Amino acid sequence: MKYCTPKYLLPILPIIIIIGGYLIFIEVKNTQETVHINEPSIKINNTVIAVELAVDPAEQWQGLSDRKNLGPNNGMLFVFPDYQKRTFVMRRMHFPLDIIWIKDDKIVGIAKNLPSENENPDKLYSSPLPINYVLEVNGGFCDVFNIKVGDTVEFYA
Repeated sequence: MKYCTPKYLLPILPIIIIIGGYLIFIEVKNTQETVHINEPSIKINNTVIAVELAVDPAEQWQGLSDRKNLGPNNGMLFVFPDYQKRTFVMRRMHFPLDIIWIKDDKIVGIAKNLPSENENPDKLYSSPLPINYVLEVNGGFCDVFNIKVGDTVEFYA
């Protein structure tokens, strides 16, 4: 059996890299533009995020605690019936999060790459002003998708 040596691969390596990059770009683009009608999702800057809803106090207390991971384009949306300053902790988290503070349909604050903590968390993370939604996504998500304060949030049921 004869093997290719690196000198034979060098001329085609740029083509392989370009094709691979293009396929990854198309997959990410398709993932971002797909809104699944049957599941709750939100859209920020053409980035679609499938969300689990945390509506009642028990769901909100549990949040993403004790989870091992979160899908790459997934999040948890906390829905509140009123406007208040909200404070969150990273209790029993196993991965870092970005917390996005939302008032109506505008992002009013972001806390990025928050580290996990144990059962008795030391750090409190509070919204900059009264809000009615909080979105938790994987740490670094906001930087990757250029999500920033002032962006508009679209909600899909």
